[in-house]
Amino acid sequence: MFIPKLSSFARSCGARKISVFWRWWLLAAIVYLSISILIAWHYGFQFFISHQDDSATQVLMAKNLISYGTFSLDGDPSSIVKTPIPPLNPTNFLTPGYSFWLVFIYIIFKSFTPAIFIGALIFAFSVPLTYFIAKEVVDNEKIAFWSSILFMLEPLSIYHSGILQTEQLFVPIFLAGIYLFIRYLRANNKKFLYCSLFVFSASVLVRPIIFYFLPVLILIIAIHESGMSWKNSIICTLASLLLAYSVVGLWLVRNKIVLNTWQISSNQGAVLYAHHYVLLSRYLNIPEQGDVISLNPDPLSVEYNNALKKVAIGEISKYKSDYLKMYSAYLPLFFVSNGYNKLISRFVGIADFDTKFRNDLVINFLRGDVLGAFKLLLKTPTPVFGFLIGLAIWIIISLFALVGFWNLIFTSKGTRRLIIVILGFLLIYFAAVSTPFIVARYRLPINSFIFIFAMIGFYFLKDKLRQWI
Repeated sequence: MFIPKLSSFARSCGARKISVFWRWWLLAAIVYLSISILIAWHYGFQFFISHQDDSATQVLMAKNLISYGTFSLDGDPSSIVKTPIPPLNPTNFLTPGYSFWLVFIYIIFKSFTPAIFIGALIFAFSVPLTYFIAKEVVDNEKIAFWSSILFMLEPLSIYHSGILQTEQLFVPIFLAGIYLFIRYLRANNKKFLYCSLFVFSASVLVRPIIFYFLPVLILIIAIHESGMSWKNSIICTLASLLLAYSVVGLWLVRNKIVLNTWQISSNQGAVLYAHHYVLLSRYLNIPEQGDVISLNPDPLSVEYNNALKKVAIGEISKYKSDYLKMYSAYLPLFFVSNGYNKLISRFVGIADFDTKFRNDLVINFLRGDVLGAFKLLLKTPTPVFGFLIGLAIWIIISLFALVGFWNLIFTSKGTRRLIIVILGFLLIYFAAVSTPFIVARYRLPINSFIFIFAMIGFYFLKDKLRQWI
């Protein structure tokens, strides 16, 4: 008699979780769809395919894949009329996950426009996933509720729910992988593990930022499983290794066959040169080495980007201590950069400040030129005030998150502490691998964790304040 009751209880808990999940999704879907429809009505569909970012580039790759069956960026992303002249040059500058998604939408609807609204519905899954991750981190309904609300209503979440950029897909897929991996750690269920690794492998094709996190996951699995049995640990680790690279491995093999490289993306050289080395040159006020640029070959080719990487690494190695000083100064900015200035610029239709503004501001502070930094602020356009307000908001959120993280580290034990360490490591990992030319949307996948830690810190300090009073 006892077992059926337990089974019935388990089923009722499962049904309740499913119900909660879909209620959160429905709420987020209504919010994101409503705002996307309003934006489309007021600004037109072209608002979601901006030529100021990589939206148009993703659409261009999808068009080339549809028309020529080639992963290529040949053509003009700003033109819907001009078509490239075949044969096209294959590339691995961008990974193909989001382009595949756009091709899928086009095959069904003969248009890329539905990707705006269907993508918003998919992005909405990020909200219930935030809720359930919060419940795993700390079993507190208030914290899970407000973390989900904050993530759902944060301006960049709303903005990127409809924009044709990789965040539309990557954020919910990445959070799904995190939730499944946490469930594996809590329940020690291999089904959750293998599903999470497959999801992570697929997410790398959408956005390759966690490509270098996969070996860390394998190491965590090996250590976790070694507590059970060394034999099982070896088998599980090998199976995990295969699954972790099962999807992304196909892209790597394609790159080797077509482009003779194992690189997941050739833009690593461009990023090292244009974002790291150029910024260092400006900080040190030294001329850039332009020999590679003057050759003017195909800027998307593997050879060109390898040459850029070689120059960048060579020059950075000459000024290692200065580079580390500069990089360490930029690291905290990852957590407070907000991009609200860009939202104001796009929605109001006024000029944004120069893309190098933040870097010049930091460089002035690093040089001790506070007056120069203040003058720079006075000369910038109106959207700077959106940036500064957002900066103040995210400083407060980050401080609460830091308090919440350390409180959990010292009060949690066992598997829960391991989960918190992993989430904390991911915060540092995303900050470390992102470019110093900080783009706020790069933080969007981990905003869930920041809001969870921030709410924990808020309630912790609130309780402490009550005790003191």
